[in-house]
Amino acid sequence: MNIQQIQEAREEYGIDGWGDGYFGIDDNGNVACYPTGEEHLSIDLPKLIEQAKDMSLEAPMILRFPQIIENQISRLHQAFREASWEYSYKGGHKAVFPFKVNQRREFIDHIVSCGNQFSYGLEVGSKPELLAAMKYNLADDALFICNGFKDREFIETGFIAKSMGKNVILVVEGPDELDHIVDIAKSYESFCPDIGIRAKLYSRGSGKWAKSSGESSKFGLTTVEVLKCLSILKKHGMEGKLQMLHFHIGSQVTEIKRIKNAIKEASRVFAKVTHMGFAPRNLNIGGGVGVDYDGSKTSYQSSANYSLQELANDVVYEIGEVCKREKIPSPQIVTESGRVIAAYHSIVVADVREVQSTESFSTGDDFEIGLDEKTSHKSLGELKYIFDNITRKNYIEFYHDSIEYYEEMFTLFNLGYVNLEERALAEQLFYRICRRALYFSSFEKHVPQEFEALQQRMVSKFLANFSIFQSIPDAWSIDQLFPVMPLSQHEQKPTHKATIVDITCDSDGCLERFIDRKDFRKTLDLHAPSDRPYYLGFFLVGAYQESLANEHNLFGAINEAEVFIDDNGQWEIRKTTIGDPIDELLTCRNYETKDILESFSTQLESAEKEGKLDQKSKEVFEDLLKKLMSGSPYLNKSINIK
Repeated sequence: MNIQQIQEAREEYGIDGWGDGYFGIDDNGNVACYPTGEEHLSIDLPKLIEQAKDMSLEAPMILRFPQIIENQISRLHQAFREASWEYSYKGGHKAVFPFKVNQRREFIDHIVSCGNQFSYGLEVGSKPELLAAMKYNLADDALFICNGFKDREFIETGFIAKSMGKNVILVVEGPDELDHIVDIAKSYESFCPDIGIRAKLYSRGSGKWAKSSGESSKFGLTTVEVLKCLSILKKHGMEGKLQMLHFHIGSQVTEIKRIKNAIKEASRVFAKVTHMGFAPRNLNIGGGVGVDYDGSKTSYQSSANYSLQELANDVVYEIGEVCKREKIPSPQIVTESGRVIAAYHSIVVADVREVQSTESFSTGDDFEIGLDEKTSHKSLGELKYIFDNITRKNYIEFYHDSIEYYEEMFTLFNLGYVNLEERALAEQLFYRICRRALYFSSFEKHVPQEFEALQQRMVSKFLANFSIFQSIPDAWSIDQLFPVMPLSQHEQKPTHKATIVDITCDSDGCLERFIDRKDFRKTLDLHAPSDRPYYLGFFLVGAYQESLANEHNLFGAINEAEVFIDDNGQWEIRKTTIGDPIDELLTCRNYETKDILESFSTQLESAEKEGKLDQKSKEVFEDLLKKLMSGSPYLNKSINIK
């Protein structure tokens, strides 16, 4: 086994950085998952995919590792426990998971079951999320936080949740919401939830979502509105119901200093509210803990320049210091971090179906067009000469000459002086010359700019059997970078500089930006196609992607497999879920399956009556269409028509 090449692959794809102990490349050259974060408990992903195939689960698929969820929840709580011990902080810490990050039932099931030992709660921001969350029996002291804009119906439902014994906190987004709470409490005083106030801070976050914080934020109350709400509570004798002050400075906050500034400001607001005669128990610092998608540990928008422990240390210290100066009791710190809990647990796996490459022009593997020097155009002969004689000393000059002769061949073709075979041969020769010129340019200390551009022109396109819009929509909508890499063959050196295209009929269905520790790269190193299946893994996609997924071109949810590993290193697929079949996707667009099949049958019967096909063919086609209607929208094994 080529250990040196495997180590180069680890560095090339940065997996030891962004993998965070959960992913790596084993000594066989395969990508492995370590769901518990322990290196001796590993799952070989290519072998896992083969087992899934034996269970009739084909790519594209999502591989889920619920034990990673549990481990991330544990890491979060452990970080705050250690910080509280180090700084002698007495207020404590509670966490809730924001429903919006991943509403999938199977995921929330694991969140609740894994989180009970930590009194892990839930946060919701809409009526559907509220109703779904109410189904779960949380730990007795777990928080149940209701954020988002609320109408009277939403608020009444919060009262019902309180009557079920849940620790509901209705976070007020505007004075009118508080008016509804006060009014409903007149009839259901014993079931009135605790109240929180979301303050709009001056401090801003960093990264893609910085606009969701600061004075122009969509959410939160201005200082004047906060005072108005406090006045309403005092007027109705409900001071004791104010149990939370809340703020949020955005998702994927990349800079720790921004978080520290917001914590200082929010702590002061909390202290001033306390001095006004209120006694809120909780200071909710919101979410926004960043995930290091590129492994660079920087303030770049796809990274974060801090760890969970550093975050916890800074939060606990800053709140504690303000409380000491203001001489108030330390509040219970509440966190709503979702991305860092969810992102790592799932991988999208897609199989490569085709490689669109200039190799098809340059290798001539399928066929070779001969050069007839007597009848072929002179420019072809010049291209052949350049190909035979290009060297490291003359490659720049010869490359320039080849461009001239190549363009001349196309001009002659458009004028009718060159036939199709000659045009094909010109393409073959030119792309062979380009590849040789690129090879020679790689020896230069400073690669000429024109050869950097040529490299982009020579990039291969790997067709992956999935939809970017369905599986990683943030890559399309906001240019989010996710780690992408092949799951095998890392003992071999990659031969292609590639981009990835999906199977949708949309030019936006492509990945042309990939993670890099310094910036981002425009290509991904991939291996030459072979007879073996070649799978690409799209990592850290567990947060938001399923919630934001769309069915562009009617590509729906993909297959899923939930995987667990025991203390002996034995792993198993405990649950599989089949992706959306075509008929369900059509039904969601108001098509009736029955009507479609009846229409097929009617048209085939007409064709039979007109003598266009025989009865046997009609029956075969009907059966095939029925099978397709209940099948997967993604590329599958070929179905033979017999």
